Amino acid sequence: MQKHFLAAVLPVVAILIGLQGCNKAHECPEVTTVVYEDMASVDQGAESYTCNNPDKTSMLELTWCEAKDQFEQRGQSTSPDDFLVYINGFREGYALASQAADSRLGLGGDIDSPSDTPYDMGYRDGYFAVMEAMGIVEYNCASADLMSEYKDRWCEAADAYRSAGAGSDNNPFVRGRFIDGYMTGGRVALTVPTSMEAFFGGENPEGKQPAVVQPSGELRSTELAFYRGFDVGYKAMIDSIRDSINQVMQQMQIPNNMDFPEGLMPPPPGQ
Repeated sequence: MQKHFLAAVLPVVAILIGLQGCNKAHECPEVTTVVYEDMASVDQGAESYTCNNPDKTSMLELTWCEAKDQFEQRGQSTSPDDFLVYINGFREGYALASQAADSRLGLGGDIDSPSDTPYDMGYRDGYFAVMEAMGIVEYNCASADLMSEYKDRWCEAADAYRSAGAGSDNNPFVRGRFIDGYMTGGRVALTVPTSMEAFFGGENPEGKQPAVVQPSGELRSTELAFYRGFDVGYKAMIDSIRDSINQVMQQMQIPNNMDFPEGLMPPPPGQ
């Protein structure tokens, strides 16, 4: 499904070649036609759709309608020139996110600022539109909102992602797959056979199946991130299990000067 999704989005990149970095309507290069599969050429200045079709198949129509809805929700401008700049940014962000590429804009914290241009706002909204469609979960680990065990583990995995140098914080898709792998690796390590064998016989005892097998051949950045995260999360959980077992074993040792309540004193050795 991902391949079909990307195949549908990649043609949009043709729209964007001349649009990098334009911030105002008069700075954007004039684009008169756009080729999208078998569609007729579209005049960008006159491009418009009713957005009443629930079965939109044209990427131009889909992105135009999503951009129009987001632009109107912002309510900051109704200028046709501003919308033309906004939708150019929206489509660039949409296309790059669809390829799991790094965002060129910061994605965390208070993202809107008075200095944001319509192009930057459109770019960010387009990037987030793909994130939302893909169900990418993001948490602000500096905030006390939405506290949960899952958020704690998510933030732990996000810290491991940065420490491992597995990718940029401006790529939520790669980070998300690393976090998925990290949590999956931890879950596998928690299984009784795996955890006990790892503690007593090494992480992968001879003759036992490995925790995960990474496919051979060239992998995408998101695929590599999953296996990297799995390895880091698996080892982190194994280390945690070992520490816990060691603590329990230490607590089971009876100090020589320990006084037990009457009736609970263990018998002397040899009895």
